[in-house]
Amino acid sequence: MQPPLARELSEFTDPNSESQLRRLEELLSSLDPSACGEPEFTALLQVFERFPEHDGFGVFWSILHLLEACAGYEEVLVRSVRQKPVEFNLTMVNRLLNAGVSEVNGQSLERLLALAAESEEVDQRARQVARSFMQRVVARGGAGA
Repeated sequence: MQPPLARELSEFTDPNSESQLRRLEELLSSLDPSACGEPEFTALLQVFERFPEHDGFGVFWSILHLLEACAGYEEVLVRSVRQKPVEFNLTMVNRLLNAGVSEVNGQSLERLLALAAESEEVDQRARQVARSFMQRVVARGGAGA
């Protein structure tokens, strides 16, 4: 049986639909970050994965901010990037790096970005985003620079 949040988020099928975006925003504002766990993290990150070319007219930033307000989402984020790197989950990895987090459960976040930047199996837009973040990592002195 699918958790209620996952079910609600699976009903979000059109990032251009004003009514669906409004419902998504309502759903996000009703969530308590302290009550979120792995099922919620997974369902939220899957929105990014399903709609890699969209930002939901800014609503997807609410997902990002909600996840960042939660404790313990990082491992699920790494899994999401491994599964399907897209602009939003890569942005979250970059934000972790900017905050001084270099690894999650032994997984180097710099290496995670590098893999996304190098892989021909990754969408061109996501590879470009990962490369841009890697340039910033190198400029800060990371990635073996």
